[in-house]
Amino acid sequence: MSNINYNFEQLKQQLHKNFTSGKTPKDAAYAEKRFTHTLGVVETAEKLAKIYGVDVEKARIAALLHDCAKFHKYNDFSRKHGIKLDEEILKYPKVIHSFLGVFVAKVEYGIEDVEILNAIKYHTTGKPDMTVLEKIVYLADAIEPGREEYEYLIEGRKLANEDLDKAVAFILERTIKYVKERKLELCYLTEDAYEWYRKK
Repeated sequence: MSNINYNFEQLKQQLHKNFTSGKTPKDAAYAEKRFTHTLGVVETAEKLAKIYGVDVEKARIAALLHDCAKFHKYNDFSRKHGIKLDEEILKYPKVIHSFLGVFVAKVEYGIEDVEILNAIKYHTTGKPDMTVLEKIVYLADAIEPGREEYEYLIEGRKLANEDLDKAVAFILERTIKYVKERKLELCYLTEDAYEWYRKK
């Protein structure tokens, strides 16, 4: 039995509306793709939560809202709601939505549960010593069934069903390789997370 009181179906409808409303047909089509990805993350997080004994409803909601800030502009949201992210995080545009997502989840979806909010926050970067819920959402985002069938995902999915820490280390390693090969900026949290999990 879950100890939280959020209505998943209502949140899902609201998220879909927020993703797709007021967009051009091209942007709306992209938003639908992102929403389909989100549902894949929910499906994967639910399965992993059942395997590892985590509150399934928390996992479903954290997964549902993991990209809730994907279509928000940081500067606009920051001005409107008086929030500010750490300057270090702002150096990495690809991860801003994760950290902004904490505030979007609070303001637009009424989420106050700290475990859910932290799972949203670290779903892109990871971090050292994650909770089981944080690891589940991090992995679910990376390995959900809608992802392109790269060979490494077969191993990632297998590991996720057997050993969360090994799966996290594996996906972190692949992420770092991907970022470095493309000469992109690698967030320090991802490096710190990898150093933590590769030693476990």
